[in-house]
Amino acid sequence: MAMKKYYCEYCDKQFQDTHLDRKRHSAGIQHKQAKSRWYDSFKPEHHNPIPPFCFHFVNTGFCRYGDSCKYFHPNTQQQQPITTTPGNIVGDTMGVSFGNLPPSLQPPPEVGYSNLPFLDWG
Repeated sequence: MAMKKYYCEYCDKQFQDTHLDRKRHSAGIQHKQAKSRWYDSFKPEHHNPIPPFCFHFVNTGFCRYGDSCKYFHPNTQQQQPITTTPGNIVGDTMGVSFGNLPPSLQPPPEVGYSNLPFLDWG
């Protein structure tokens, strides 16, 4: 009587189908690496063109590595200040303001809401 064969799709290997052989194969480093490579092949290629912010530059405004630092140094001169304009609670130069939001997403008024009568939604 011939033994059944087990084929591992991750490793592209075939071996006898016994409980101990499968367990030994699944615990092996080659199988784990092949399985990891197979799952990694489905991850989207996410390339971030901007490296993470330089911790020292953000906290102190100075980095000892200067332009050769491998982290991103935000340019503080180009940042636009947040301005308050009539009709908009808070706005910036890009035209984004809380006034453009629907009423359900706007912040509550500073004086609070007036007492509304209880309504039975039934």
